Amino acid sequence: MKLLFKNKTTYSREIYEEFLKFHSKKFSFKYNCFSLLVSALMLYFIILHIVYKNYETSFVLCAFLTAFILWRYFQPIEEVRNDYNSKEITNETSFTFSFYDKYFKIYTKGNYSILKYKELYKIYETDKFFYLYTDKMHSLLLDKKGFIKGTSLEFKEFVKNKYPSKYKLER
Repeated sequence: MKLLFKNKTTYSREIYEEFLKFHSKKFSFKYNCFSLLVSALMLYFIILHIVYKNYETSFVLCAFLTAFILWRYFQPIEEVRNDYNSKEITNETSFTFSFYDKYFKIYTKGNYSILKYKELYKIYETDKFFYLYTDKMHSLLLDKKGFIKGTSLEFKEFVKNKYPSKYKLER
């Protein structure tokens, strides 16, 4: 396979913080709406059980509602804290991305992984980065300044033409 693009990005706290701002802006509304909807439905069922004097069930539902709200609030904070304190971020690990026609390789410290483009959830472009989301919560960060082979503009055209439904430009 012919190497089309090559990018080297060093993950640092500053880069990760910029990603967190983007991710929060992009996904927090949906996350909060879902949380609100589930909480409202659970509250409705609690009230319904209280009206029908089924206090044991309403107590159990209150416990579930409390646990759900606490989990929805603290789980993302814990995940971000774990990512922020990970070895990749604290040690400023460099990742090299080699892009081919049907897949790309991610190299770091002598190891590599292969990922096919069709396995990507979304590809977002900002002023400084490409965020290659592997699912709704996890992303690979490509610094636009980090292209060793090819340019960020050529890469943009490549992913835009190859997977137009996955590519999104964010400003």
